[in-house]
Amino acid sequence: MTRIADLLKQYMNIPDASAKTFAEVEKICEVKTFSANEIIYREHEDSRYLYIVISGQVDIQYLLKDGRRKTLDNCMPGDYLLWSALIEPNQTNSIGVSRTTSELLQVDGKQLLEICSRDTDFGFHMMSLIASVIRRRLQAARYQLSFHSL
Repeated sequence: MTRIADLLKQYMNIPDASAKTFAEVEKICEVKTFSANEIIYREHEDSRYLYIVISGQVDIQYLLKDGRRKTLDNCMPGDYLLWSALIEPNQTNSIGVSRTTSELLQVDGKQLLEICSRDTDFGFHMMSLIASVIRRRLQAARYQLSFHSL
């Protein structure tokens, strides 16, 4: 089994996914390394890739009106970034900054959606994962807004 296949099994954790579907997903993945303090993506960019943190840490930041960036969440191994690659209009709504040297599994969002449409059971589980990511981001933002001044 390849490293990417192992990572998919570990981080996607979709129990009913067929071997064929996992093989298709494996083909659209690549491991990327980002240096500490490197910007992975910016606000209002086209979102082409879904990322899964393999190692390191990635901060999710928002740009404030005064030009400062505020960290609202910190992603660790197993966390998903850029869910917007799977949700129209496929635009980023935050800034992703690698806090440490980080390895991310990059998944082509458009091709992943095509796989989800062919294997609807897999697609349902994948979108359930994405919904939980969105929920976590909203909770993190709410926590920051409730307990810390922006």
